[in-house]
Amino acid sequence: MIMIIFINEYHVRIGSGCSRMKTLEKIETFLVLAECSSFIETAKRLYCSQPTISNHIQQLEEQFHCKLFYRNGKSIQLTKQGELFLQYAKQITHLFEEAEVKLQQSVNEEILSLYASSYIAGYFFPDILGRYRSAYPKQAMEIHTYCYEDLKSSLQDGKTSFALMPIYPEDEYIQKNFQSTILFEDEFPLILPPNHPLTGRKAVYTRDLNNETLLLPRSRYLQEYVVNEFEHNEVKARFLQMSNFEVIKQAIKSQLGIAFLPYSAAAREIERGELACQQVSSFRIKRKNGLVVRKNTHLTDAELQFFQVVERYFGA
Repeated sequence: MIMIIFINEYHVRIGSGCSRMKTLEKIETFLVLAECSSFIETAKRLYCSQPTISNHIQQLEEQFHCKLFYRNGKSIQLTKQGELFLQYAKQITHLFEEAEVKLQQSVNEEILSLYASSYIAGYFFPDILGRYRSAYPKQAMEIHTYCYEDLKSSLQDGKTSFALMPIYPEDEYIQKNFQSTILFEDEFPLILPPNHPLTGRKAVYTRDLNNETLLLPRSRYLQEYVVNEFEHNEVKARFLQMSNFEVIKQAIKSQLGIAFLPYSAAAREIERGELACQQVSSFRIKRKNGLVVRKNTHLTDAELQFFQVVERYFGA
């Protein structure tokens, strides 16, 4: 018995939907007939038979309980009620067309708003965006890049619910409120000028950095990694803070100090011989980077498509 009721309700709903679609078809027939005043011409324009046109008009007249056209031989003319319905038919058709346009614009013009660390955006986005634009050339997008703390503030203030950024286990707010997907891990070798005395060494130890000037990025967590390690090994160094990795690289080239930087940030300069790198024995800095999404947040189709491209990029 339950199955029979379910099937009957199903058919009623489908019939109601079909009825609405047929009404739109009848309205189109009415508008064309009102324009050309000929059943034969209307049938030609709509690629159907003349009896079909007559049937559509008859059904409309039955539905509204009034005549919409005067028929005098071959002469066809709108009645007073037909003139009134013509105004509404045009509005209905216009609204339907406008809805179609607006819906398509909504799909095409949905702006993909991305928040990313300056590091990820600066060193990886050129390749990632190229791949993404090849796959989704019509997608509009805007990109916001910040240092870690400013990016975290954007998440706290609700400006965004997700970001591509470094992931620090020590950051309790991010760990508590966001789900993290690791995309890649960076290792931070020691970056030096090519002519630095430590460049030619086969092995470099933490004690060899005694009295050196260490250039540190603004990231509190990276600063703590380096400073705590030096204090643990009783190595005295001069620490200077710089704005970002790009500024630090320029400072190293100018002989202002040395630094621990992600290899990706210095790879091109190392290949060109403008900078050198060394691994410090028993001192490895590694940092995970990935996507953080606020818990219980559902990403849009555009966001999911972008992050699929990102995952494929780092997976490759």
